[in-house]
Amino acid sequence: MLDHDIVAFIQSGVSITLAACAPERLPSMSRGFACKPVDGEAIGIVLPRTQAAEALDNIRLTGRVAVAFTQPTTNRTTQLKGTDARIAAFDPADEPLIRKHIEEFVPEVVALGTPAELVHALLSYQPEDLVMVVFTPTSGFDQTPGPKAGQPLPATP
Repeated sequence: MLDHDIVAFIQSGVSITLAACAPERLPSMSRGFACKPVDGEAIGIVLPRTQAAEALDNIRLTGRVAVAFTQPTTNRTTQLKGTDARIAAFDPADEPLIRKHIEEFVPEVVALGTPAELVHALLSYQPEDLVMVVFTPTSGFDQTPGPKAGQPLPATP
């Protein structure tokens, strides 16, 4: 399901939104600061621990996540879901991924009229506050608005 095109897309300047839910299905979400493949089939999403506290609590309880990756200027959206999410320590060696993500994301939202300073403020972080949520996608969907929205991603050979 994670072919080269999708992996490149989810690591580009997209909006990353991770959602998790409590056992009662009450949702919580957090903005992701970067994404990377982990150990073959898994995906890692960098989150700010303090902003994502409720989502992280829900991940600890259920292991379920859904992550939407949206390119603001086109609305192209890919959603990945998993049931084995775990919280891992943030590796400082991954900080360049965050800088790259911000560098590519800012022009996306500036093109829509959002001031760059606001985007930088929203994506400011302290490295010691970061964690990585790692999960294996069990399903994926094209969520780009239009006739194919909701269609499963094609399986990769």
